[in-house]
Amino acid sequence: MNHKKLLLIACLSFFGLPLFAQVNTTVDVNLVKEIPVKKFVNKAFKASVDIKNQPSDVTGQASFFMLQVGKSDYDFINHTGKGSLPAKNDTTWHHYELQGTIDPNAQKMWLYINTKGNGNFYYDNFGLEIETAPGVWTKIEVPNGDFEQATNPLKDYKGTESLKTKTGLSISLEKTQDPRYLSYIHIAATGGKIIERYGQNSSRGQYVNSQGCKIYYEIYGQGEPLLLLHGNGGSIASFKAQIPELAKHYQVIAVDTRGQGKSTDTQSSSFSYNQFADDMKTLLDTLKLKQVNVVGWSDGGNTGLILAMKHPNYVKKLVALGANLNPSEEAVSTKILNQAKKDLAKLQAKNEPQDQVTIRLLQMILTEPQIDPASLKTISAKTLILAGEKDLILEPHTQLIGRSIPNAQVLILKGQTHFVPEENPALFTQTVLDFLAKP
Repeated sequence: MNHKKLLLIACLSFFGLPLFAQVNTTVDVNLVKEIPVKKFVNKAFKASVDIKNQPSDVTGQASFFMLQVGKSDYDFINHTGKGSLPAKNDTTWHHYELQGTIDPNAQKMWLYINTKGNGNFYYDNFGLEIETAPGVWTKIEVPNGDFEQATNPLKDYKGTESLKTKTGLSISLEKTQDPRYLSYIHIAATGGKIIERYGQNSSRGQYVNSQGCKIYYEIYGQGEPLLLLHGNGGSIASFKAQIPELAKHYQVIAVDTRGQGKSTDTQSSSFSYNQFADDMKTLLDTLKLKQVNVVGWSDGGNTGLILAMKHPNYVKKLVALGANLNPSEEAVSTKILNQAKKDLAKLQAKNEPQDQVTIRLLQMILTEPQIDPASLKTISAKTLILAGEKDLILEPHTQLIGRSIPNAQVLILKGQTHFVPEENPALFTQTVLDFLAKP
């Protein structure tokens, strides 16, 4: 159940902001300054920043975004995302301002430093003003918003962990005699390469009809077929770090589960893993494939287990990461179950049309799957059951899955969480490749 804290700019695709017309690159920067706003609900605001945008090629772009968030870091508030794209090749500073009203459910406002691609990008003077009384605008403290109170330019920013794996990127604190910009942050990016937009590649993408729905998939590479199945609320893009390397060795078939990514869903009935597995059989039948390798993460692991149980001649080898047989507290962390219940209740109370798929996905977290461990003995595929040492799926439950499948291997990844494909992609990819390479 890939019900993760969706952090930073990745969440903003949901809000349809214009930045995502651009390409993604290996040197993109997404950092958040968080400001408490709970006591200002229903008040007007003005969020602002000064930016100097100097891209060195067509990939480069600095931008400014804000988003209102509820209690938790993935409680994004619909329709509160706002953004501004500075003009290309600014040789001087320009001021950018976003206006709106603090949502009644907001507890935090996120102000973003966001850069794409190569160039030199400069930020200073983050500000937030609230109309505390008619016509009265009060400045709200933005810690180190002018970069003059700390020697570390990234102090108090969320998302700095993502910078550790990037090369060709430097972030520094610079100074000037200009009293408007005494200290400012400078992001210098060079050598950034365009990242394939997995899940949005029209030249690779195709659809197959399954039980009245259109299932979207993309194919990369050549060799033995390898089916990738993402988690709850995810998409093909969940495996963006794995597809390039896997496609060097296999014909990778990456799929959006029904109702998610670009796959459509015209039904209102509850989702089920049996239904998802049937969709995958339809896809493989369309491609005239059997004995495929399957890698499933979270919900995708559940689907992979059921596909291998119901249709053993379709699955040659199976890797299931963070899978579960039921949604009980003996199987799944109570923290994620409780959070899913809260999120579900909130969305059901709002009952907005655009939330119906999310509601069904949350319901599935709380009610699915219902797999009898004894039924796993029908799996004939060579199987690797994976989980992180700090997984949302409890280790005794992961071990139960492994014991129930004939000759299955169980591997607990030391120090890793449920989200190892994103947090440690090299480890996850190599683990998959090593297992699939075994005779």
